[in-house]
Amino acid sequence: MRQSFARAEAISLVLVILAICGGLAAQARAGVIVACEPADTVTGCSMNACSEPTDTCLPWCVRNYPHSGQWEALSCNCVRTECHALPPVVLGNPCVVADQGGTVHLPPTGCSYRNPPADPWQIIDGLPPGSTVDSQVTQFNFTCSPAVPVCSFPTMGGCITPGGTLNGEKTCANSNFQMAMTGSGALAGYNRVIQLPVSLEIHAAPRSLFSPVQDFDTDMFRMFGQITGDPDFDLLRVTAGTDFGLPSPGKAALTQLPGGHWAVDSFFDITYRIDFVGSPGGPFGGMSGSTTGTVRMTTGNGWTCDGRCPAGFECVSNRTVNPDGSIDMCCECVLPVCEPAPGNLMCTSVTCPTPGMECVATCVRHDPGTGSTTVVSCDCRDPESCHAQEALVGSNPCLVPDGGNGTVHLPPTGCSYRNPPNDPWQIIDGLPPGTTIDSAVNQTAFACVPMINVCSFPPAPNCLLPGGSLGGEKSCSDSSFQMTMQGTGALAGYNRFVSIPVGLEIHTAPRMVGAPVQSFDTDMFRMFGQVIGDPDFDLLRIVAGTDFGLPSPGHTTLTQVPGGNWAVDSFFDITYRIDFVGAPGGPLAGMSGSTTGTVRMSTGSTPVCAGVCPPGYQCFTHRTVNMDGTIDYCCECLAPCLCPGDMNADNQLNALDIQGFVSCYVSYFGSPIPQACICADVNEDGIFTGQDVVLFVNRLLATPKTQCPPM
Repeated sequence: MRQSFARAEAISLVLVILAICGGLAAQARAGVIVACEPADTVTGCSMNACSEPTDTCLPWCVRNYPHSGQWEALSCNCVRTECHALPPVVLGNPCVVADQGGTVHLPPTGCSYRNPPADPWQIIDGLPPGSTVDSQVTQFNFTCSPAVPVCSFPTMGGCITPGGTLNGEKTCANSNFQMAMTGSGALAGYNRVIQLPVSLEIHAAPRSLFSPVQDFDTDMFRMFGQITGDPDFDLLRVTAGTDFGLPSPGKAALTQLPGGHWAVDSFFDITYRIDFVGSPGGPFGGMSGSTTGTVRMTTGNGWTCDGRCPAGFECVSNRTVNPDGSIDMCCECVLPVCEPAPGNLMCTSVTCPTPGMECVATCVRHDPGTGSTTVVSCDCRDPESCHAQEALVGSNPCLVPDGGNGTVHLPPTGCSYRNPPNDPWQIIDGLPPGTTIDSAVNQTAFACVPMINVCSFPPAPNCLLPGGSLGGEKSCSDSSFQMTMQGTGALAGYNRFVSIPVGLEIHTAPRMVGAPVQSFDTDMFRMFGQVIGDPDFDLLRIVAGTDFGLPSPGHTTLTQVPGGNWAVDSFFDITYRIDFVGAPGGPLAGMSGSTTGTVRMSTGSTPVCAGVCPPGYQCFTHRTVNMDGTIDYCCECLAPCLCPGDMNADNQLNALDIQGFVSCYVSYFGSPIPQACICADVNEDGIFTGQDVVLFVNRLLATPKTQCPPM
């Protein structure tokens, strides 16, 4: 009985196995492949391999051969919209370039940019209805020459310069723009290859030079070229680029290969305009038009990653270079990292885990000699919370030698004070309604001369005396007040540069001379200057300063760097009055007026900490001077000290606070101030300076005794 049951069970098992095998055989005969794996197909993966009808077997790891442009899939997955690898839109267009100093500058020498075959450049407007001229474009032979017509900067000394709209570099080049044209509709049968000389300017974001993998944003800033007198076209013009109102963003990925060369993968999503005028007697005789479109232009063999990831994750690529020069690229979902972006000029643009938060800079490093600032650390925070910001005036460095006195007297020799670009000095009163003259001001060339008319004391011999309204010192100086004027409204198109000799007197509070960090209040006590008999102005007068009823307070921080020089960070919130009388026959003839306004003038371009903190906390700035002369500025929310100098938190100021004060001052001088030492920062400016010592002693010895506020 048991044997019969066992035999029957075995027969049933065999039948099940046969049925499964038969089903698999039937699936195979129907063209269904069971395993989702690499295969010799268009996608690189097996076809019809997924159990879910909405899924597709697609690669998530591929191997590129950058010299030949060939590729193969290494791993495949059944996906619907999940993270996976995408092939380049133009196949067989490799780009490998020799090293150019730890990177490759765009456009890459010896490579070509092409559009996808299914997405041509098009001429539509001006043609018969239903007709187009489609062009497969190859842009190549990029060269630098002393004259690149479209370039926004001179190229006599080379076609690469720092800066640009993406804060990295900008490059210019001439090129061949080859258009393989094919007509459709009424123009069916038209075929022509035309080459245009096209010049271009590319802007690139910062990158980490010499890093073996460099990914960065790019922008086709300008592109222009045309031909005239062609047998088919009296005019054929191509225009593109963000600066021409045709946004053309892009990206670039550089991967260093064994031997030092670079595999370049680059694209631009070009918005273009093609203008044409047909030549009489040709196929376009009597036709003309302007067509605008968008097309992706690419070079290289690089695959990309795309698709959905779980909430809070991003689909990214990891590239590995093999000894034979091939590159493995795998796609995976990873948690985004809020960190400095390549080049350290900004934080990475990532989606933070908490909705509403952004990746912002918390620590930055400033070079007072060049004015440049780089990002040291980032964090996901509310964008309105305490974080580091660039200076309002951009790069305006002020590094001054020590004069042998252990300090710097204002105004700092060799530096200039400027207003923010979005906050100009203005002439409004006396102009037509809705009209202004906005001025970007650069006040520079400070000099002590025997006669300074605005000075309240005899300036000889060195324009400097103790005293003044703030009890420290007062100084006088002549200066050049350079105004770059631009009209608006009825004066749109008015542009002028005017330089006015302006005298000034500055008062400063006491400071601890010789201390490596000196922070003190300042005041623009007097400022006056004018020109008469100008072609546009019978009179143009500048008046400012507290003593003239125009309050202009300020603050200055001096930080000594290795070598003895001083980094100067100084500003004045100037209240000014501009008086003018227009010159007869000029654009301001018959006009006159007096305009009062307020503007911040600053030098030093140091970063600032700004933003809100939780209730009971304040946004503090920690400064740290590095051995190379750079200065770190770190931003943190700290609970303020309710009674500065009360180190033991007993709500009293007495001798029991001395040990704690000395310990904090010595331990954290020039370093970030911890919460436990916040009460040692007696003047509450975020740094330990000699002024904190003076104020601490004064508070201890004050008569009557200094009282802490009730707890």
